[in-house]
Amino acid sequence: MSGHGEIRKVGSRLVLVGTVHVDPASAALVRETVLSLRPEVVALELDADRLNALRNPRASRPSLSAGPSFLVMALLERFAGQLTGSVPGLEMLEAVRTAQTVGARVELIDRPIGATIAGLKKLPLREKVRIGIDGLASLILLPLGGVDLSGLTEAVESQLDVFRSRYPSLSKVLLDDRETYMARSIKRILDQSQGKVIGVVGFGHLASLAKAVEGYREEPGYSTSLTWTVGSS
Repeated sequence: MSGHGEIRKVGSRLVLVGTVHVDPASAALVRETVLSLRPEVVALELDADRLNALRNPRASRPSLSAGPSFLVMALLERFAGQLTGSVPGLEMLEAVRTAQTVGARVELIDRPIGATIAGLKKLPLREKVRIGIDGLASLILLPLGGVDLSGLTEAVESQLDVFRSRYPSLSKVLLDDRETYMARSIKRILDQSQGKVIGVVGFGHLASLAKAVEGYREEPGYSTSLTWTVGSS
């Protein structure tokens, strides 16, 4: 499996592109997929505030009011982006640009960031401390070994199992609640469109979202799930 992302067809109209947010090759994968399929809708794992933040990064710096756990994650994302030559969300901006090129409608499907931050503030103190320690350790260790993105999509289920075990409350806020919201959003888009729909989401959400929407808006007895893995040459 490539470390640059995965394309998964779910049913006859929906294609999900699982990306590695800090991998520059993911932006190319998104662009090629949209140009090839020319969908009616491109759905993004973003809300309006996060899209604005990507477009205007200097005006959207993390605030102390977001809480320490959110700040640590934001710092890690920015740091990893600097090391790889890509900022988090580059593939999302590329998706918007390419959607405009092919005349596709852009839809934002993620849970509002305010609701996610509110959930982060309610994390148990023990888990907040653990997140802080792990985050700081990562910031210290990353410069020593460099970054190899080739294995980020390998054994993702086992990686998520470890994450859920170590951070159960955080997993609910960042994974379960948001995936439930995104699945509902995708179903709404399928209801309101007739052509192809491309969903651009982080690789860690790919399997859960595919399972949640598989078979939706298909004829009785018809459901298909195909997978392609695409990497840079």
